[in-house]
Amino acid sequence: MDSQIDEPVSEASGLTPQYLESFCLRYFTGVGATIYPSPPGTLCVELPREVDKELTDRPFFWMWAEAMNENPPNTVLYLTFTEDAVTDVAPAGAKVERITPGCYRMLRIMTSAKNHGAFAAAYESAPVVTPYAVLTVKISYMSDRRKDVLEAFAVDLRDYQITANVMPDLLARQLHDDRPLATKILPVPVDFDQVFSLVMNCVQERVKNSDHTWAKEATKKLQGELAALDQYYASLATEGAETVVSEPTPTEVAGVAGHAKVVQLQDFAQQKNGGVAKPLEEPVVSPLTRAAEQELRRAEMIWRTEPRVEVRPMQCAMVYLAQAPRGDAVSS
Repeated sequence: MDSQIDEPVSEASGLTPQYLESFCLRYFTGVGATIYPSPPGTLCVELPREVDKELTDRPFFWMWAEAMNENPPNTVLYLTFTEDAVTDVAPAGAKVERITPGCYRMLRIMTSAKNHGAFAAAYESAPVVTPYAVLTVKISYMSDRRKDVLEAFAVDLRDYQITANVMPDLLARQLHDDRPLATKILPVPVDFDQVFSLVMNCVQERVKNSDHTWAKEATKKLQGELAALDQYYASLATEGAETVVSEPTPTEVAGVAGHAKVVQLQDFAQQKNGGVAKPLEEPVVSPLTRAAEQELRRAEMIWRTEPRVEVRPMQCAMVYLAQAPRGDAVSS
């Protein structure tokens, strides 16, 4: 497409109108939606019943339709991706919606694509192909900031050798959803438990051998913040402070009404005594309460900013290739 990009935020994030249109087209093609001709920058699709349930938030309607044995017409979406897209040619009854990064409809589409793509199969056209188990994982490096990395690992099911970073090579190949008729698949046993265990061990070793500078810096920053927090509470004890600003407890909330009555009585006494009233005494917070609050805030700060790595499987696919995927060789 040759339309100009006019959304700097989307361009910076990579979610350009062209990318969103391409993504939606591939999604609707994959789920079997009927795609009607439409002008550039738009997409007109008729949703299958199951896809309609995923993309439209109306569960009670579908409960009623199935209970009453109704057969409502399929939903037709007319999606636009640019501000100047043509909308006056949308079919009658179609829902016209502008698709932008983060909009409701795009979030539903991405969630549906994630669910449908959790398990997949792809075939390369060749006389003989070998099965590979490809596991895509998301590695999250978390501290006071967060960095997510997607990595794909291919496991040769003949000898369980692992190849990392295979997604660029797989995207460059001509893969098909259906098995070619003239293609022979080498019979090999599949043990997904072993595949998962091997890949998780591989990820653990790669994380262990990676640069840990970010974790050291995050730990140093956390220690500084904890020291500042401890110093704050120590200063309260040293200065003999009697109150600590904290979230009100249910008991404190319940006592607000009583405090208001005391203030009213004080105002009445002030008027009666010629404008002179004895100030109210401040409530006393026990050291035990202050210590409990300090420990609670320390635990919250550690939970929020302590460096850690989280690994989450995102997709498992059986990919049948004529040649081994290219990537980073990893010893099993």
